[in-house]
Amino acid sequence: MNENTFFMIMFGFGALMALATIAYVIRQAFSRQGGEIGGWELRGAGQRIAAVTRTTLAEGLRAKVASGFALLILVSIPLFWLTADGDGTIKGRVQMFITYSLGFAGFILAILTILFGCRSLSVEIARKQIYGIVTKPIPRWQIVAGKWLGVMVLNVTLLGLAGLLTYLGTQATVARFKAGLEEELQSYGRLAPQEAEAAVASLERVRGVGAQGMESPIIDALADAIGKTRKEVGDMLLRLPEPSRVNLRRFDELRRQVLVARAALPVTLPDFSESVADVYGRLKEEDRLPEGWSEARVRQQILADLGGRYCSIGPGNVRQWDLHGPAPEKGRDWVMSVRFKIRVGRMPLAETFEGRTLEENTMLLMWGLGDPRKSNFLETVEAYPINTSYEVEIPQEGVEQDGRLLVSVMNVDPREIEAIFDIPNGDLVVLYRVGPFELSLAQAGLAILIPLACLAAIAVCASTFLSFPVGTLIVLTLYIISSSMGFVAESLAVTDEYAPPEHVRTATYQLRRVTVQALGWALSIGDLDPVGHLLEGRAVGWPALFEKGCKHVLVKGLAVLLVAVLVLRRRELAAVVV
Repeated sequence: MNENTFFMIMFGFGALMALATIAYVIRQAFSRQGGEIGGWELRGAGQRIAAVTRTTLAEGLRAKVASGFALLILVSIPLFWLTADGDGTIKGRVQMFITYSLGFAGFILAILTILFGCRSLSVEIARKQIYGIVTKPIPRWQIVAGKWLGVMVLNVTLLGLAGLLTYLGTQATVARFKAGLEEELQSYGRLAPQEAEAAVASLERVRGVGAQGMESPIIDALADAIGKTRKEVGDMLLRLPEPSRVNLRRFDELRRQVLVARAALPVTLPDFSESVADVYGRLKEEDRLPEGWSEARVRQQILADLGGRYCSIGPGNVRQWDLHGPAPEKGRDWVMSVRFKIRVGRMPLAETFEGRTLEENTMLLMWGLGDPRKSNFLETVEAYPINTSYEVEIPQEGVEQDGRLLVSVMNVDPREIEAIFDIPNGDLVVLYRVGPFELSLAQAGLAILIPLACLAAIAVCASTFLSFPVGTLIVLTLYIISSSMGFVAESLAVTDEYAPPEHVRTATYQLRRVTVQALGWALSIGDLDPVGHLLEGRAVGWPALFEKGCKHVLVKGLAVLLVAVLVLRRRELAAVVV
């Protein structure tokens, strides 16, 4: 027997013994002899956890914590509906109402989670009510799980209530706008009641790319509904008050850009690792490395140069991106949007080109969406404003059924100006419809629940060894720090966007940067900005929810709850004397 064979036999024997040991430890841990009464036993866990959950909810209701916050939500959201005005248009009212209602509900539920979670065990321990539980054959982990579930059941209930009120308030705002428009069509537009009702109903059937004036698809929808010509419809709309005509356009924007679930596909920078290595190797081989520069600084400068060239499109050049997202919604002629901001090195002046006047501070670009080899390829050429966020709408046919989309842009401006997109900061995003507003609202609710689940785990853990006031103060402080970590990183100049000079990159700076990053990761509770997504009609997306849920709930949340179980197991809360 040679050495390799002997090593393989011993390695296999050791692995077998290790597996047997792990299996024995797991079996002992989940048996009734696994520590305190009940150990980690799984048999009958569902009933015992449910009992602790019901007890936790009952205690919260008796303490007026849950009922008080529920009453606050019930009163506040209708008040927001009455007072939210935005910019005075129907779109502004809906956006402000959603911001106030869901933003306020998320903040209130975070405070409730901290208060309710921190009192869940600490008050019972202080009042010795815990003795009646721990002396029963119920493992400590089931007590902790039941407390956490009690907090989360309350959160889900109140968040569901807030979401329902938000949805009803949004629909009520739209219905109020339609009722007012119907009255104005009768009084100013001189339509019969049946015609006015049909005209308002046709607004839900408007299709096509939004436009102003007589080019708007609203004109076609109204003409078909009331049996008039486009000119007659235009004359009728001119008789309406100016705010009503503006609201017609804003309502169409509301339907297409807010009350919808859209996938947002940002263009991202590719991986330049190999290119950086090639350029650095060539510079080193040709002895052209900057004198006095470290290797890290040279590589960072090369990366910045490659990224800058990738984000810029010279005169006559074209750039194409291959994006992949969820499958688009089928069945209707929906529109998609390309949201971008053009940046330039020098401001262009007004010029006439091929009979077309190009105004100053604009740039002529050609956009192409879809595969150029297929019939569903779409392209548009237009002069777009510079240094302003702009949204181009194009029919959605260019998106493949598997969610693949080719996006290309060509710089056709004759004034020889370079177009620049700040891609790392989201200057170029494609949005297309993947579902109705209800889908976006539901995903936003789930996104709000993820940080609440983490907060609940931290609060329950704190209640196992801290008093209610101390635990509440500490968890609330951690929540505030977690919410302001972006501001802290910017204040200390340790963000990824900040590249300090070489002499500033001292050991102290690196330690500060690593500390802030580690603290930010540890205190992160999974903020997906659900309200911001709703305001732009963007769905949070199932992949993002799954990723954040696994990272913050299944990993961080479970780790914190495990610490809570270990702490509670080591506390001598009560003893069974035989």
